[in-house]
Amino acid sequence: MARLFYHKPKFAILDECTSAVTTDMEERFCAKVRAMGTSCITISHRPALVAFHDVVLSLDGEGGWSVQFKREDSLLNEGGGNMMLSETTRQSDAMAVQRAFATTRKDSTISNSKAQSYIGEVIAVSPSEGHNVTHPFVPQLQRDPRALPLRVAAMFKVLIPTVLDKQGAQLLAVAFLVVSRTWISDRIASLNGTTVKFVLEQDKAAFIRLIGVSVLQSAASSFIAPSLRHLTARLALGWRIRLTQHLLKNYLRNNAFYKVFNMSSKKIDADQRITQDLEKLTTDLSGLVTGMIKPSVDILWFTWRMKLLTGRRGVAILYAYMLLGLGFLRAVTPEFGDLASREQQLEGTFRFMHERLRAHAESVAFFGGGSREKAMVESKFKELLDHSLSLLKKKWLFGILDDFTTKQLPHNVTWGLSLLYAIEHKGDRALISTQGELAHALRFLASVVSQSFLAFGDILELHRKFLELSGGINRIFELEELLDAAQSVVGYSAASEADTQSPSKWRDFNSEDVITFSEVNIITPAQKILARELTCDIVPGKSLLVTGPNGSGKSSVFRVLRGLWPITSGRITKPSQHVKEDVGSGCGVFYVPQRPYTCLGTLRDQIIYPLSFEEAELRALKLYREGEKSSEHTNILDMRLRTILENVRLSYLLEREEGGWDANLNWEDTLSLGEQQRLGMARLFFHKPKFAILDECTNATSVDVEEQLYRLAKDMGITVVTSSQRPALIPFHALELRLIDGEVLASAANRLYSVA
Repeated sequence: MARLFYHKPKFAILDECTSAVTTDMEERFCAKVRAMGTSCITISHRPALVAFHDVVLSLDGEGGWSVQFKREDSLLNEGGGNMMLSETTRQSDAMAVQRAFATTRKDSTISNSKAQSYIGEVIAVSPSEGHNVTHPFVPQLQRDPRALPLRVAAMFKVLIPTVLDKQGAQLLAVAFLVVSRTWISDRIASLNGTTVKFVLEQDKAAFIRLIGVSVLQSAASSFIAPSLRHLTARLALGWRIRLTQHLLKNYLRNNAFYKVFNMSSKKIDADQRITQDLEKLTTDLSGLVTGMIKPSVDILWFTWRMKLLTGRRGVAILYAYMLLGLGFLRAVTPEFGDLASREQQLEGTFRFMHERLRAHAESVAFFGGGSREKAMVESKFKELLDHSLSLLKKKWLFGILDDFTTKQLPHNVTWGLSLLYAIEHKGDRALISTQGELAHALRFLASVVSQSFLAFGDILELHRKFLELSGGINRIFELEELLDAAQSVVGYSAASEADTQSPSKWRDFNSEDVITFSEVNIITPAQKILARELTCDIVPGKSLLVTGPNGSGKSSVFRVLRGLWPITSGRITKPSQHVKEDVGSGCGVFYVPQRPYTCLGTLRDQIIYPLSFEEAELRALKLYREGEKSSEHTNILDMRLRTILENVRLSYLLEREEGGWDANLNWEDTLSLGEQQRLGMARLFFHKPKFAILDECTNATSVDVEEQLYRLAKDMGITVVTSSQRPALIPFHALELRLIDGEVLASAANRLYSVA
């Protein structure tokens, strides 16, 4: 709304944009808009807003509509329409909303309605705060980073726990193929020298035999190279599976994903790290392991060959050059590890910009914010592009020095070693046999030296690749360390499951049939206290309404109750989440969040979430068994789900969406906000808990539908704890907890009232 007041348009389209604020705040917004001279087109379920509009357009959801013009005391149907005479269920719902708007007068808004006129008796008040009181500190999700060698050791412990498992066997097979390739390379180098010898000696029979051997060696080489690539790819895939499973084990346990996103002291792009970064790490790592075995074997093998040809002096010359070249290149190598890590981070940010645009495409389109979004996306892309160009330039400059040191300059060393061998060679140079032996030896020596320097270049390349790889290792295992910290951080209810034996005054206990807050401080991760020493008992049949201005901490109370935020002081008692067969209810506490959540799957999956189809069938049999023994479990489940859809007035979805229960759509885009909220309530009624936590989860539904949902919850024996701004919900609750923003009164005050 602040954005609207800034732009001061002639017309404003308000799509239920004030449904989560209090009625008086909403009326202040409307009065401000009218004073600005802005004409509003408002979508809303609140009859109180009729006072600020001149025309009401009513839609019945099946093509029917009517227009009504407001007089001073009522609404009259002056406009034409095509409302059908025979009302369907949806049209009846629409008419109920229309009548609610028609009977609303300017001086009879909800703020003066009977729903809010009750006598409140104060039961409990938050204690006054002293000047020198120190509040408990909410622990941040952080852990001292381990050194890179320790992270590498932890990584290989996950990737290769034992040499005898599948990945270890593949690694041994890769090593065997690498050794075989080195042996074949040695044979080919020897074959090249022998070919020159037989040509000089003009030995046709030996030359033909040599051709046959060469064909066999070529066949073996053509088998080894693709097999090595195949095993390397299989190794990378196997490592990706293991590392992904290792991360997901903690990522999706005890709500660690929530803590990583919301409780960490730094921004963690976990999605980028688990998907793209992990895939790149395992691919590069498999190539690095293969590349590590090959040059090591080559260096040892060809050093031995060099010693046979030139003695220790030739080996000393070769290694002296290698050590000098290695030292020079290490001195001029950029920090490729940090550069690669930064590039992956920027890639993740650029990808997030596009995901964010996709998620909010409709809002951006309504605002006409394409050019603004384009500027922000291009800004992130330019940042990524500048870094990539800088990295490419550094790789280019380093590549020049690397190529000169490892590929071009070694030719001079080869010539020097050839001269050394020729000087020390004994024999009559005039004989053809001596010339053939010398040519064979020199050709073989050149191949050995060439292969040695190639191995030396590979080792230097390994150093550069490892520097780049270290950036990926740090990103992946920084996430892994945070996930470990999320499982053990003090104060979380999830952590207390494994720590029930340690004495602590901050505890989350299970109880049969009560929710109790005992001197609990509600503190945000930013260390702002929202409610001080909250004390409240919620017993079956005595529902609680949590009220307060926006930002006062209503949803925060539920986060602490669910264990998403830590309990820094006091004690919380709540029912267990497990289903008991001998009790006619489902889990102990079920949460319906403020933002509707639609999972991936069918229409049936939306209601039974978070259960699987098989689990839902068993749940239906436990909670809704009708006495007969039936093997058609799916029919029993679907019958119960249909009844629930009828109760929340969504049964038309079975006919509207092709496929019925098995329709698999993008439900977030298919359903309106009100339909999604009613689907969330259907999910609540299926699970049939003892207590329901409703966090403003019906503010996009009409008043009559909202009241029906609460009546249905009461009839099912569900005790609700509601966060809402609607006074019409007061009759459905026995207690009211009022929260006052700490910044308003300089103290996080809360009061508990009984509703008479």
